[in-house]
Amino acid sequence: MKASRIWVVVFGCAAIAVASPGVTSSGVRAADEQPAAEAQQASSAMQHHHSCLEEERASIERGEGFGMGMTADRAGYPGPRHVLDMAADLHLTAEQRAAMQKIFAEMHEKAVARGKELLEAEARLDEMFRDARPEADLREQAFRVDSIHAELRWIHLSAHLAAQKILTAEQIAQYTRLRHAQM
Repeated sequence: MKASRIWVVVFGCAAIAVASPGVTSSGVRAADEQPAAEAQQASSAMQHHHSCLEEERASIERGEGFGMGMTADRAGYPGPRHVLDMAADLHLTAEQRAAMQKIFAEMHEKAVARGKELLEAEARLDEMFRDARPEADLREQAFRVDSIHAELRWIHLSAHLAAQKILTAEQIAQYTRLRHAQM
């Protein structure tokens, strides 16, 4: 994935993408920094940035959310994968476990398919830039990429909505306690 997906990267990855080498946290250039140190810092930041993008790409290929459902999760809408991972702690019934597995399987199948579509659309946008296509074409493809990304995110968010309906209020409270302890 390229720069157009940077905003999706959660936590430290996004911060690295905007780091300015040679500038302190107050925004002032350190007088004693050497150009070589600046180049090394820039190279390190770029490597970290690319590794984050590769991590995001691999996550999308596997049908994982890579933070796409975090908004729901923080608001008390549990993610089906995490619920299944915590099944023993949440004391899921056999029916709840089966329902959660169904929600997860359906979400995963849709996420893998839509993720493939997203990666293909992103690759097409890269190709169009290399081919110096007209601005209108680039704009249209960029909107297509973001539309597919929004659909992929909704696949993950809607699974959180469905998962919440399966759990009791006590299970949701326990889930929230356990998840916040992990974050």
